[in-house]
Amino acid sequence: MISWLKGEKVHTWKISSRKGVVLNVGGVGYEIQLLPKQIDKAEFLNEFELWIHQIDREDGTSLYGFIEVNQRDLFREIISVNGIGPQIGMAMLEEFEVPQLVNAIENKESNLLTKTQGIGKRIAERLIVELRNKLQRFTDNDKTIHENKNDIEANQFSKYIDEIYLILNSLGYVDNEIKESIKIITINEKENSLLLNSSSAEEKAELMDKHLKEILMKLSEKST
Repeated sequence: MISWLKGEKVHTWKISSRKGVVLNVGGVGYEIQLLPKQIDKAEFLNEFELWIHQIDREDGTSLYGFIEVNQRDLFREIISVNGIGPQIGMAMLEEFEVPQLVNAIENKESNLLTKTQGIGKRIAERLIVELRNKLQRFTDNDKTIHENKNDIEANQFSKYIDEIYLILNSLGYVDNEIKESIKIITINEKENSLLLNSSSAEEKAELMDKHLKEILMKLSEKST
């Protein structure tokens, strides 16, 4: 069973509403159907890494590729429902992002699900009944990603403060003076953290110069 492929794109194809690529992996060409919204990226990428779902039938083998593993895993859940084939699964993931689709199923929003071509009310309700209590891991994954992102941003801000502390300490200022003075930065931690994490290296250097000037001015005022 093929689960993941990395290779060079040698061709893009379209058959009716289905679109995909042919990947050269070790000298073998794999024909893989992608979500149409992902095909636009195929025009600019020469190499692909795809999570694969493989379906074997008497008339041949079909490969369905996804850029994100959670798309592939949700696709597998969708087509496990009786009466729903891979083309409906692809259509649903084309219409919705993973969190949107999971929320629609968990919140019993059948009217929203029927926006997908090929999904009638009966199929939408069947999806809700069979999958509603099976998709917790997808919401857990989103929460973990969000928490990890927050941890990274907080760590970057902490390193930034440490760097300012060392600079001030090298200028002869003592611990209590420094801790008191850098409150002008830490009091707006969220705002400064967002600014810091969206800045280039040059912009970060300019931001640090700005903060150091403000701190040094505050320290000089206290010494007079």
